[in-house]
Amino acid sequence: MISFNQFVKCMRKEMGKKFQGRLAIKLEKVEKNNGVVITSLSGKREDNKEWLSVGLDSYYTAYKEGMDLEQLEADIYDLFNTFEKPGYPLGDLEDFDKVKDKIFYKLVNYDKNLDTLKEVPHIPYLDLAVVFYVLMERNEKGQSVSVITHESRKKWGKDIESLYEQAKENTPRLFPVSLCSMGQVMEELIKESNGKEYIGLGLEDFIKSEKSSPLFVLSNECGVYGATAMLYQDVLKNFSEMMESDIVILPSNVHEILLLPYIMVHDMNEVKETVEHVNRVEVPLTDVLSNHVYLYDRERNTISII
Repeated sequence: MISFNQFVKCMRKEMGKKFQGRLAIKLEKVEKNNGVVITSLSGKREDNKEWLSVGLDSYYTAYKEGMDLEQLEADIYDLFNTFEKPGYPLGDLEDFDKVKDKIFYKLVNYDKNLDTLKEVPHIPYLDLAVVFYVLMERNEKGQSVSVITHESRKKWGKDIESLYEQAKENTPRLFPVSLCSMGQVMEELIKESNGKEYIGLGLEDFIKSEKSSPLFVLSNECGVYGATAMLYQDVLKNFSEMMESDIVILPSNVHEILLLPYIMVHDMNEVKETVEHVNRVEVPLTDVLSNHVYLYDRERNTISII
């Protein structure tokens, strides 16, 4: 097995060969969510100033878990190959009318992203921040997005409120809500693991029985940055009415949150301690959303930190 540095040099060399004369290829350190810096391979077309960055850390993890080196190389090549084609819509970023229906928002931790938030339009929300992106491409291999900066916003002549209203309309359409019980999630995980015991959620001590658990998982259909679904209009309102209870919100990670009817909470301190423990031990640093627990008040239709 090769080291991470060897892996990085290998991918840089191979992409340089394959795209010689078509893409400029370079290695760089890129700051991701929560201030985590990763090693990325970036490519740029001659006719465009934008770079496409592919994080190599996750690919190396896949390699260590047994994925074939040639397959990983092919996957990275496919990403850059799509970007290299003239039809890739980077030029659309200059024209608001071409991207307005693709603008969406994400929720991130406010304090852990202070440096990034200086550069991008955002809206503070509880201990979080709402940030804005453009969905550039989506296919069977995944999706690529571009963060909206203050520079882009000013070119478009739009204020932050305009971006929010556009994202508020687009996000539920681009990333439809997904809501299911923890029991359903556990059953799917067991099926996917061919019946083997699954212990990766880090909540096994908190959840006494998966099928009878009062917890529900709120995300979006693609499972990426699904915690944002807590902002969707009437999602929490309708759920609380169905449960006939206020709702405790556990920020599981940036991709999903857990919902717990307040009437089923026996020990709020245990709930808080569970969230902190899971974030500290189980959740990758880039995926941490918050150490706080929230409460949705169905009478007031508000969310607050407990």
